[in-house]
Amino acid sequence: MTFGHGCPIVHFDPFGNDYLADPYAFYQWAQQQQPIFYSDTLKYWVLTRYDDIKGALKDAETFSSRNATDPFTPVTPTTAAVFRDGGYAMQRVLLNADAPNHTRIRRHVYAAFTPQRVAALEERIRECTRTHLAAITANPQRRIDIVAALTYTLPAQVIFMLLGLDDDDVPAIKAGSESRVLFTWGKPSDAQQADLARDMVDFWQRAQAFVAKRASAPRDDFTSDLIRLRNGDDSILSMNEIVSVVFGLLLAGHETTTGLLSNAIRRLLEDPQRWQQAHQHPDQLSAIIEEILRFDTSVIAMRRLTTREVTIAGHTIPSDANVLLLIGGANHDQTHFADAATYDPQRPNNREHLSFGFGSHYCIGAPLARLEARVVLNELITALPTAQLAADQTYDYLPNTSFRGPRQLWITW
Repeated sequence: MTFGHGCPIVHFDPFGNDYLADPYAFYQWAQQQQPIFYSDTLKYWVLTRYDDIKGALKDAETFSSRNATDPFTPVTPTTAAVFRDGGYAMQRVLLNADAPNHTRIRRHVYAAFTPQRVAALEERIRECTRTHLAAITANPQRRIDIVAALTYTLPAQVIFMLLGLDDDDVPAIKAGSESRVLFTWGKPSDAQQADLARDMVDFWQRAQAFVAKRASAPRDDFTSDLIRLRNGDDSILSMNEIVSVVFGLLLAGHETTTGLLSNAIRRLLEDPQRWQQAHQHPDQLSAIIEEILRFDTSVIAMRRLTTREVTIAGHTIPSDANVLLLIGGANHDQTHFADAATYDPQRPNNREHLSFGFGSHYCIGAPLARLEARVVLNELITALPTAQLAADQTYDYLPNTSFRGPRQLWITW
């Protein structure tokens, strides 16, 4: 370990197989040995403790969100040309925006993302889940990759219900979402970056075409509500901002829930008693979901950019510095969650996890994610009460800093 920037430099490889398989071992080491450090690989300051991370999330003036979707790998001229030629014009709207634009746009998005609209999805989510489960339970081998069979596609179908898209676009959007994760939160080569950018342009053009379609033929859906709220006034929302909101939700609205559901199924099946407890006491599912969100979140890191020099726990982080907030570390901080490495759905403060963020950028989709997890897990556990993890499997994760969920999860029953 050498020193620079007034802070220890720690070797930190968030793209390595060991970290991807189990980041929690690193979090424990860092919190005990070096809770704030500088990553020379990423060129980011890294925070690992609950109080420090919650404080950064709360202080949006000091910790800007402008870098939240900036790629770690600088954009090459070839990639820039792909974006330019494809008309890619993503604007800063929610995840990567600051006040006052963020405040204005979020207010209108909230006005369309009503509790009533979310609640109205419950029965449709249940019906969709049961359709998937009918195919799963008909499998004569009674062995299946539950990600491919359920958790990969269903969350996209749910966000499509909300936005008003047709299911025909699910495969393309899921593939495009993976490209966006690798481009923005991964470390692709120059050639890979250009290929990923082509997928993102296709994704962007699909979002553009959909919003234009809803502008000319509105329906009863979230996107049409945004267009109605705009009422032709760019000072409320521009059409490009609406496209950018839809473009953002077409990733954040399902990729995180795919990870949440997959992590939940894995963790509940690791101990058969957990699965049986959920089966026998479905009224406890809400507490179980909160503990899963804390114990194995699908969003393990968020990014911020300092707007001024700031001192945290004796370390001075300069202005205009990139900061990585290890949400998974915060959720496993022993000083905030007693016996943090233990799964305990009766934990009195499990809802204090930071998996949905905190402060002005708190996830607008949190109520939908919680509803979806409760419905899907309830239906799955009811349909497959004897489910088990298939033996001798390893878990593969997409190499990126922020989104985490097994890409395959084999179960038997």
